Amino acid sequence: MESGTDADDLRAPQGANTVAFAALFALSSAFLFAAYCMARALAGGFGGDAGTIATCVASAAAASIFLWWLVPFADFAEIFWVHLPADRRAREGQCPHCGYPHESRATCTECGRTTEPLAAWTLTARPVRRLARILVAALFVGCIAGEAWCRLDESRFADEHAAVRAPYSRARAFPASFARMSADERGVFTSEAWPDFRRERGWQPADPAQRKRGWGWRDRAE
Repeated sequence: MESGTDADDLRAPQGANTVAFAALFALSSAFLFAAYCMARALAGGFGGDAGTIATCVASAAAASIFLWWLVPFADFAEIFWVHLPADRRAREGQCPHCGYPHESRATCTECGRTTEPLAAWTLTARPVRRLARILVAALFVGCIAGEAWCRLDESRFADEHAAVRAPYSRARAFPASFARMSADERGVFTSEAWPDFRRERGWQPADPAQRKRGWGWRDRAE
């Protein structure tokens, strides 16, 4: 029998790690895809040149900071398959490795390993490295998918305008539906974020009394 703690005994099944990493990758890719599409809409304009694409990629990379709370989930398989079962066995007076009752012995008579409870899971560099690799791959996939989605939406808009042959406007596809694409009769395409909230600096209220009050009118006595 082998005494001590086998390092392989503290690892989750490879398939479990694969599923956990795939779930993190899918979630991160979806988030960064949405971040890229929204950055593209905020950048304005129609079509993406190299400068716009680089800016949107940098914006999506900056948005990935909101995914770092997922670091513990990079070790989810070890937590679920190793630490939680070991803690349950330790509470029930069983060997944390094989589950055999140890009856307060320092060494398990079944597997030969120590019967001391496993150390609690703590945040180390390993899950940080794992999530960093996942985020790099997710950023690559999310940005490519986001640019393809934006270009496909713009292509559909151009086809719609060609069919109408008149000034035409509609919202961008989700998740950038807060922006609006427009085309005039000359076929000039533009895109603007939150056009309904656009403020004209030369605007004045129609009511002469309101214009007379000017800035700070709330401080004046009625």
